[in-house]
Formats: sequence, C-alpha cells, structure tokens
Amino acid sequence: MSGEGKVVCVTGGSGYIASWLVKFLLKRGYTVKATVRDPKRLHLFKANLIEEGSFDPVIDGCDGVFHMASPVFVVTNDPQADLIEPAVQGTLNVLKSCKKFPSVKRVILTSSMGSVFFNGKPLTPDVVVDETWFSDPAFCESKKLWYMASKTLAEEAAWKFAKEYGIDMVAMNPGFVIGPLLQPTLNFTVEKFLNHITGATFPNEMYRFVDVRDVAYAHIQAFEIPSAGGRYCIVGQVGHFSEVLEIVHEYYPTLHLPERCEDDKPFPPRYWVLLEKAQTLGIEFTFLDRTVKDTIESLKEKAPLLVAGAVDTDTERMSRGGEGKVVCVTGGSGYIASWLLKLLLQRGYTVKTTVRDPNDPKKAEHLLALDGAKERLRLFKANLLEEGSFDPVVDGCEGVFHTASPVSFSPTGDPQFDLIDPALKGTLNVLRSCAKVHSIKRVIITSSTAACVYSGKPLNPDVVIDETWYSDPVICEELKAWYPLSKTLAEEAAWNFAKENATDLVIMNPSFVIGPLLQPTLNYSVEMILNLVNGGETYPNANYRCIDVRDVANAHIQAFEIPSASGRYCLTAHVTTFSEVLKIIHENYPTLHLPQKSEEDNSMPYQVSKEKAKTLGINFTPLDVSLVDTIESLKEKGFLKI
Repeated sequence: MSGEGKVVCVTGGSGYIASWLVKFLLKRGYTVKATVRDPKRLHLFKANLIEEGSFDPVIDGCDGVFHMASPVFVVTNDPQADLIEPAVQGTLNVLKSCKKFPSVKRVILTSSMGSVFFNGKPLTPDVVVDETWFSDPAFCESKKLWYMASKTLAEEAAWKFAKEYGIDMVAMNPGFVIGPLLQPTLNFTVEKFLNHITGATFPNEMYRFVDVRDVAYAHIQAFEIPSAGGRYCIVGQVGHFSEVLEIVHEYYPTLHLPERCEDDKPFPPRYWVLLEKAQTLGIEFTFLDRTVKDTIESLKEKAPLLVAGAVDTDTERMSRGGEGKVVCVTGGSGYIASWLLKLLLQRGYTVKTTVRDPNDPKKAEHLLALDGAKERLRLFKANLLEEGSFDPVVDGCEGVFHTASPVSFSPTGDPQFDLIDPALKGTLNVLRSCAKVHSIKRVIITSSTAACVYSGKPLNPDVVIDETWYSDPVICEELKAWYPLSKTLAEEAAWNFAKENATDLVIMNPSFVIGPLLQPTLNYSVEMILNLVNGGETYPNANYRCIDVRDVANAHIQAFEIPSASGRYCLTAHVTTFSEVLKIIHENYPTLHLPQKSEEDNSMPYQVSKEKAKTLGINFTPLDVSLVDTIESLKEKGFLKI
C-alpha cells in the first residue's frame, strides 16, 4: 500500500479527527507513532505540548508529521494558559523537533477555519472565503474569541518558523467537523451538535460543516501529493443550523427537535467558502445529510443520553425500511447482485433470488453466508429463456431487480445465442412475469453504459455523456460490439414493454465495475484489473470508465426506495486512463510487475455526467480506494500473489 515502509507521527492521536486519521493511515500501510491505543503498527508515546524536546523521540525516524494536538475550549477563565500557550508553544515545540530530523519530508498542521474568518469583514451572499483570508488576533481578543485567537496565533507562528528553517509545511483549515465518533468520549463539535438538536431552541447561525472522514482523508492527501502546499479550507457545505434540523427530522421523525430559534432576528445571509483548492486533493465532500445521519447513529451508539429510545439506530431504521418487504433479485450469484443482496439483507428486506444452480457451491455458498440470509434469503432456479420461469420468484414481491445477463466483450461462439437472446428474451420474460403481479411497485434493470456510448457521436474532451445518450444497434453490429448490442436491444425492449404495460421501470447504466468480490469466481470487469497487474507487457492506451461495486448496489436500492427516481441513471464515478490506473496501483503496490508500454489507441478523454446519479444520494468511492480494495480482494480470494 502507499504507506508501506513509511513511518509517520500523529500528535494528539486520541482526538476526534486524529482517531480517523490514524485509522486511515494504518489502512494505507503506514507505521504510526501516536498517543492512542491501537494494535500492530501503532507505537504509543507520551509527550507534553509545552515542553521543548518532548516530541523528539516521537518524531525521530518519521517521514511525515501530522500535528493535531491542540486544546479546544470556547469558554475559559485563563485563555492564555488553557488555549493560547498550548496551541502556540505546542506547535513550535513540534516544529523544533521536526527541524532536528532530516527524515521528515513534510509537516501537516491541523489549524481551523477559526484562523480564517474572524477578521471583521462582513459575510454577505457575494462573499467567497478562500485560503487568502486570515483571522485578526486583535479582533479575536476584542470579541473574547479565545479559541480562534489560539489557532490564529499558532498558525502565524508556524508559518514564520517554517519559512525561517525551510520546513515543508501544509496547514489544513477544517470547518465545523461532525460525523461518526471512533473515540468513546464526545469532542467539542459533536457535543455542540448534540446540544443543539436536543435543546429547547436552535442557534441562529451559519455553520461551515465538514465530515470528519473527509478531513482525515484530506490530511493524508496533503502529505502524499507532492504538489500540495500552503493552506487548505476544508468545508463541505455552508448552511444554517435549521437545515440540519430538517435533515434530522426527515430521518428521525420521532425525535423531539427544537422548533424555535434562539432569537427573533432574521437568519444571517449565506456566504461561500471556495472548495477549489481542497478539491485538488481529490476530495469529494460527503453530502451533509449522510454526515448528519452518521453523526446521530454514532451518538446513539456512544452516548445513550441522546433522548433514550427516541432515535432509532441505523440498523433499526434500515430494518424498518425493508422490514416486511419482499423483493426479487435475478442472477443473485453475480458480482453486482451479490453486493445488492448483501445490502438488501442489511436493510431488512426478505429477498428471493435466482441462480443457475442452487446446489452449486460456487453459486450459492457465498450468498447463504450473508448476514440475515438464513432467515430472509430464498434461492430459486430460473431460466432466462423460458417464459413463465420467473413467475414463482416474483410472486408476492414489491420490487424486482433484474441483474441477470451474460457479460462478454469477445464471445467465442454465437453472439446471438450467447449474449443477445439471454439479454433480450430474459429481460422480456422477467417483465412479463412482473406484469402478472400487482404487488410489484417498481422494476430496476441493470443495463450498462455500453447501451449509451456506441451512438456514433464523437467522444472528445468537450463531450459529456448523460442519460439522453443511446447506443445505435446498427453501429454496434458494424463494430461487432456484441455485448453493447445485447444491452442496447434489451433496454430498448424493456422501455417499450414498460410503456405498453404501465410498468414503473428504472434502468441503471453502470460502467466497468470494480471493488471487492463476494463471489468466489472472477467476473469480467475485475478480471480486466487482474490481467492488467498480472505480468502483462503492455496496457491499453485508452479511456477507462469505472465505478465501485458497492456504489452500484447502493444506487439500485436508492432507485427502488426513492419515490421520485425514474428513467435511466448513468453510474460512472471516474473517467480516467489505464496509465493513471497503473500509476495508482504502483503507488500502493510498488513490488507488482506492471506493464510499462501502451498499446496503440486513438481514444480522446471525455466525461460522463454524475448529476442525475447524485440525486440518489450516491457518494462515489475514490478511485484509489476502489482499486486497492479490488487488489486486496484478488489477493484474499487467491487470484493474485504479491
């Protein structure tokens, strides 16, 4: 992995952000020196922020240092002793220790938006705050904003020291950090969040929200990306706290929330924080609704004081979402379908699924091992080409997910028999069975981006493919693109049938799907990655559209559960090149023998729109995470030895 053989230090490792940072660093293979308890590659040290030299043994031998330790108080009787001295002196002591060890390549300082905003400038709708903004210590002191003063003075001292001694330093300036807790205690921001949603009134304030996982990930990216430098404002969304309460009410309608604002003044205007520089770190900010939900789920688990019994746990809520509902998944032993089954069972659904042979361990064992399978999973045998074969499977279901369809981009036999008939006739047979069952509210069909891109339109840097694109069967036949043809004809037939029979149909169009395997066999898209890393001499000089299998499975469920979902959804997280894929793999697995030369190809870069997919609440998995998880899964299943 990218951190293998590298040693880093995290100060204040038991803190809220630091705990997530340590978790991610360990996952990436780093050896971590910190001040919290964790197994194996984590070494624990005791250090005193205000004692010079205290960090020497911690930093000795490190490649990088993440300085996060700094007290957080808003109310204090002695701001100098409680906040300012530990922040400023602690930061300088860490930097002095770093200066002694040439192995330290970069220092990442956790500052705050508290050292950005508080300068007396008005925050109006036309204002865009960015990394050039600095808080004014005199202004902070005049307003008794002691925490903001401590962060401002500490960052100011750090930049001065780094410049004087040639230290490569990056400062991270996160906003109001919320999200799930790893530590057993409440930190300031999550406690404040808790108090606001359980209080009598809510604050009349704009908040700069950001998910703790995004903040931790940004720290690592700032360390690993050579070109990273300066400051980074890490804010996912600026919003009024009333917006948070709306989200909480949507997920937890039984929770008693404050209905009155703390004052009768108009809500302050919304301003903006520029995300552009933070996005150069590869961050796709977590949607606020997910962050809020995950925060409450974590509070329910860690802090039962949260109105005992008034908030369901995530499992309880999800169980209620699927509880008593029966759905069908065709082709249940497949790659996407296996993950779909796993997530449906987690959400409490009872699932009826079809496999070619329920007695074949390769088709059934991994499904029967899923949590909830014993109680709520039923296996059926069905034949795509046999009309009526799906009648007993879909009977009594509220929803049907039709994923069963053969995948091959170079069939060796008869493409009509191997691909087109199973895709086209199989889809119609499933829909005919669905038309007989009045309980079925919606059908979700797994199509492919291959049913979009073979349209004859040029694919160049100006092009953005979206749901209005359809592949042309004539072009597919001319190119002998039999798999795209099979998906195109099947989708066309499905839309015609749905229109004639008033079937509520939604179609998902994923790209090449990667990520961990649940099934014991290789599927086509993961085998592509295996072939790429398994000692080949060349790689395709082509574009590569991909998405994580977990995102695809989640999108299917959202398309079923969200009443307004309709039409087609292009599911493409990344359009990149195979050379970029290999670069990521090499960073994480430097010992793998990877191809150095590319094949001839005239492909031009293009984009696939994510706008409609995002309405399903999908937060796309970063490409490096999907690739690493794919390779780890290939190792675990015995397909790849490293």
